[in-house]
Amino acid sequence: MTTEMNTTSERPRYFPRQVITADDLTADQDYFRDKLRRHNRMLHGWGIRCGALAEAVKNSDGSFKPWFVKINPGYIIGPYGDEINLEKAVCCDLRIKCSAHVVPDTPDPCTDSVTQAPPPAGDKFYVVIQYWQEEARPVRLKASGCGCGENPCENSRYRDAYRVCVLDTLPASHTPAPGPPVLGPGEAPPCPPMPPDSWVVLARVTVDKAGAVGDIKFDDRRILVVHG
Repeated sequence: MTTEMNTTSERPRYFPRQVITADDLTADQDYFRDKLRRHNRMLHGWGIRCGALAEAVKNSDGSFKPWFVKINPGYIIGPYGDEINLEKAVCCDLRIKCSAHVVPDTPDPCTDSVTQAPPPAGDKFYVVIQYWQEEARPVRLKASGCGCGENPCENSRYRDAYRVCVLDTLPASHTPAPGPPVLGPGEAPPCPPMPPDSWVVLARVTVDKAGAVGDIKFDDRRILVVHG
């Protein structure tokens, strides 16, 4: 799946005796999804609205688990206007570039470990998140023609998910923006440009060669402030 945002200003018009196809229904969904994305990005902006705090992971004996950082539940609007809803805590192994796309079903997401993962290239990393859409719930298709052979499957749902990843450098979407423009009488502010990527920084994490998690800094986080 691509994370680039495609927009449409056209929606289906339904009328009696119309033959409706899957493309028509998909276009209907895309129209309102794109409209909501534009609303979020243009009117509210993007960033972390609440929660999504990163913290070191403790073992049962109270010691800290090397390489692991836990991301607590939270709510985020992505740079392209997508909703990222972390309903449960998710674990991030700093040795792996990207974690699972969806929220884990286990009560403790940090129980599993990777024993043969390569060590990181440096000692400072950015834990980031992005919106991700997945196909889910496969169903069997009805047989066509003579009905010979096995019926193929198609996924029947789209699932709003996310990826938690580890970057070596600060993503371009978090490059400091220029100050507010100087406007003349009657001039309107320019529309915000489309961000260059879909990453949202959760924390900047420092680890040593043994994987011990040191400082977890939040000064690179982009906080979404709702006015009203």
